[in-house]
Amino acid sequence: MLDQTFSAENLRKISEREKRLGRVRDLDFFDSVKLKTKELKQAIRETKEFRHLHPRKYSDEEQAEFNHLKERREEKRRERDDALLRELDGVSSQINRQDFEVSFTQEDGPGGKKVYVIDQEIPDQFYAIKKLESNLASLYRLKPANRDEVMKQLIGMISDGFNYHVLRTDISSFFESIPHDRILKKLKEDQLLSQKSLRLISGILFRYARLACTPGIGLPRGLGISSYLSELYMREFDQHIKMLGEVVFYARYVDDIVILFAPLPGADVRVKRPKIRDYLSDISLTMNETAQKTKESPVDSQGTPDAKNAWNFEYLGYLIDFRSGLSVSMSRKRFARYKNRLSACFQRYESQRSKNHKKAYRILIKRVRFLTSNTQLTHNKSNAYVGIYFNNMHLTDQKNLIALDQILSSKVARLSSSSLIAKLSTYSFVKGFNERTFRRFHKKGEFTEIVEAWKYEK
Repeated sequence: MLDQTFSAENLRKISEREKRLGRVRDLDFFDSVKLKTKELKQAIRETKEFRHLHPRKYSDEEQAEFNHLKERREEKRRERDDALLRELDGVSSQINRQDFEVSFTQEDGPGGKKVYVIDQEIPDQFYAIKKLESNLASLYRLKPANRDEVMKQLIGMISDGFNYHVLRTDISSFFESIPHDRILKKLKEDQLLSQKSLRLISGILFRYARLACTPGIGLPRGLGISSYLSELYMREFDQHIKMLGEVVFYARYVDDIVILFAPLPGADVRVKRPKIRDYLSDISLTMNETAQKTKESPVDSQGTPDAKNAWNFEYLGYLIDFRSGLSVSMSRKRFARYKNRLSACFQRYESQRSKNHKKAYRILIKRVRFLTSNTQLTHNKSNAYVGIYFNNMHLTDQKNLIALDQILSSKVARLSSSSLIAKLSTYSFVKGFNERTFRRFHKKGEFTEIVEAWKYEK
């Protein structure tokens, strides 16, 4: 049975899991752990240096010295672990106070929507919400959809030549529309969560409603726990859609939905959309039926799937186009984002070069190199690979990459520095995609410095 308590040992498990994801928050929170970690690293270095200086078989004296170094290294490891456990014991005491609650503030987010953030400097807030997320994920076996896997399956289905009917839609103001009474009723009736976990989640919902001025409704966008609660809330809806007649493929990535129907002869697929609208209405959600968000593939006068050779739709950053066979290119929004980031790179260069030409020169090269290549995020998303290939791996049509290369060439040609022109001319979106060009950006603060140019993009 899952141990849901906020004990020091359970918080240590959270710490270990975060470390595996590349997020070492203990060093930010606890000076004692930072000091002991520094001592451990020094002991590890001394052990490695000894091995390097003694590549051959050790003499008895050398073996004794090496054993001493290893014992010291393990002693420092124990000291580091003990220091962490002592600190987490204090954090546990704070969380287990009767009056403890998860606190967060409201900030402006992308697209004009509000986001909510906990104080990243307070360890009890960080560990409390991470343990809550862990409890929900384990008890309900919640696992967010994988964007790339969804696209792989979708493209595979629509490539098999069958004339499926496609419905692509999304949910209006998804996080902001989920009612508290329904989600709390489910959590209480299931009787899986401990009273402590349930009370903290209730407090999060109440605090959000007060900050957002939406009594009894909405989840705080930006907090990880909202993703788990929303997935749990949508579970019954997902099952309804999968069991709907003639559905052969269904995917939902947060609030973005795509469904493929294989209708029986004589069936009218036009009845499907109202049913889905009703299913959403049953759980107090609304289908976003604007032309940009909801699209259906063509049907004839009897509601039978018609030819799609003049039709396309966008999903998860891709444009799937049937007009010349089946092709997959970037969505309009994703292509515009790359164009805007390119422009931002050169705009920042022009604004900074009069103050510090060498720095502006260096950062422009790094930013263009980053946009046109691939790398690994060593402190984010489980060391995920990202970049022009890894973020667009399902492209079959490279017209967007060619267009981006043309834009890049045009901007480079307008520079006054011949050496800068020569360096930037070696970079290419097409080449970075086709050759999966890989570059490392692992220096401290380097990634932050690069993306600062488009930090405030819409």
